[in-house]
Amino acid sequence: MQRRPSDPTRLGSASRDSRCRIGQNRIPLLRAARVRDVRSPLLVLGLDGASLDVIRELAAAGRLPTLGAWLRDGVAGPLASTLPPMSFPAWSSFLTGVGPGEHGLFDFTQKIEGAYRLRFVNASDRAGETIFSRVSRAGGTVLALGMPATWPPERVRGLLVPGFDAPVSVGSDAEACSDPALYREIEERAGPWMTADLAEGAHDAGWHERAAEILPRRVEKKTRFAIEALRTLRQRNAGRRPDVVCVVFAESDTVAHHFWRDHDSSSPRHDPLASALRRGALGAVYEALDAACGELAEAMGSEALRVVVSDHGSGGASRRIVHLNRHLEQAGLLRRRPRSGLPLDSLARLARDAALRVLPPGAAQAIFRRARAGAARIESAARFGGFDWSRTTAFSEEANTQPGVWLNLAGREARGSVAAQDRERALRDVIDVLGEWRLPGGEGCVVSRVRPREEVYAGPFVSRAPDLIVELADDAGYGLSLVPTPWGVGTSESLRTLDLAELGGGRGRGLGGVHRPDGILVAAGPGAQTLASVRRIEALAPALLRSIGLDERPSRPSPPAPRGFTADEEAELAARLRGLGYLE
Repeated sequence: MQRRPSDPTRLGSASRDSRCRIGQNRIPLLRAARVRDVRSPLLVLGLDGASLDVIRELAAAGRLPTLGAWLRDGVAGPLASTLPPMSFPAWSSFLTGVGPGEHGLFDFTQKIEGAYRLRFVNASDRAGETIFSRVSRAGGTVLALGMPATWPPERVRGLLVPGFDAPVSVGSDAEACSDPALYREIEERAGPWMTADLAEGAHDAGWHERAAEILPRRVEKKTRFAIEALRTLRQRNAGRRPDVVCVVFAESDTVAHHFWRDHDSSSPRHDPLASALRRGALGAVYEALDAACGELAEAMGSEALRVVVSDHGSGGASRRIVHLNRHLEQAGLLRRRPRSGLPLDSLARLARDAALRVLPPGAAQAIFRRARAGAARIESAARFGGFDWSRTTAFSEEANTQPGVWLNLAGREARGSVAAQDRERALRDVIDVLGEWRLPGGEGCVVSRVRPREEVYAGPFVSRAPDLIVELADDAGYGLSLVPTPWGVGTSESLRTLDLAELGGGRGRGLGGVHRPDGILVAAGPGAQTLASVRRIEALAPALLRSIGLDERPSRPSPPAPRGFTADEEAELAARLRGLGYLE
């Protein structure tokens, strides 16, 4: 289980010298679950990246009647995410009731031990039984739609349609679901479950206006699919509703990434000339989500416990971007191989990005499929190529989804330069270098906190995380963005202020909205008060299991043999993640 900081509302607020003061909060291992009738149905509405301050502001203005009523009559508060506050680890902690060190998913990718390469991961890499599996095993019926990190789908009594990370093109492919025949039956009447009908990797002149219109409509389409799925499962179960319905909407995250700067007039990336459509995009998506909550709650009936949860919050991005490897290089901790011309990793990144910007999705994915090494190898070359490993002490993947630093440790890495007995000294050197990194003019720190992974996580999979976990500081209330160093291209700065023309975001510039560590928890209906004490996302699954009469204690079976991606699937996923801004 991820360990609890002394003040869970202040993640990232401590100095670099602080240590996570941990109170043990382990839940005992699972006893054999008893099959019991669900006391009342459970409706979980996942609003990816939704923020409580936005909901409260819009509800106060009368724009969110359903959520406003649940705020008033039920339980509401912040829900601390995982570290990093990102979809894969956070939703996995929701599903399993344990932290990343115990379920094993920290990011969309995982560095391969002993190699300067990475691979894409999926649900088969996760340990721990999910809430969907446990309800199914106890005899209950489950409808789960759009949950990240659920591909390949597990067997459930009911239907599971994976989230945006499933390697499918636009609408979910029936074969990617737990019951293809049932999915096709629903699709015939309601249309497909939409995942990627918006090309987020290519921002032409009218992209934001199109996106502002598409996102609320996508919420409506997903709601229509969910209502039809509910109706179909009731027909199959002699009129009985599913025991657990979980529907995750990614649109709240997408709109925050791309439209926060238009919504927030104080944002350093704000465009005063943005159209009214762009300025109102975030509110329009939240209104569509409120309508979805109301429709799904009505379909489930008043006896259902209604729970709204987000995996993390959202906020505005600073105008400054961070190149972590450049800073390590300037401190003498990382060395590049001398080259003439453009470095190979920069060429790989430029070619990859050009394909994603210029070519239609199918053609871009074909490039990855036909590349000799595959999408993961191309991504590995972009992140790790060009380093002089014999003179490199520390390096970063420069993944904004998981800021961290690896030591080039001898005996672990293929060309490690740090002896095992020097590990602690090397860790201290990196911590000191990052702790002394300041914003221009001494305005504050670039890094708010950096800790060894053993102080952040506990469990059998801690070694999957970088050696040091880095938390970037706020810049006057706005989040700094970690962006890959453009080796051989443009600036040599480790901390750069974007030009006016770059403020719209995109590859190499970050996005206008960033993740925040506090998500949301709103509960209404029978049993809502039992969730009042839940403060962290991994604590929610046990509370929900308890609310429906099942044993609350997490089951921690080992993950099955990981089911890797085919070349086509890997290409599809890589293009999807880059389009969403999760891979630079």
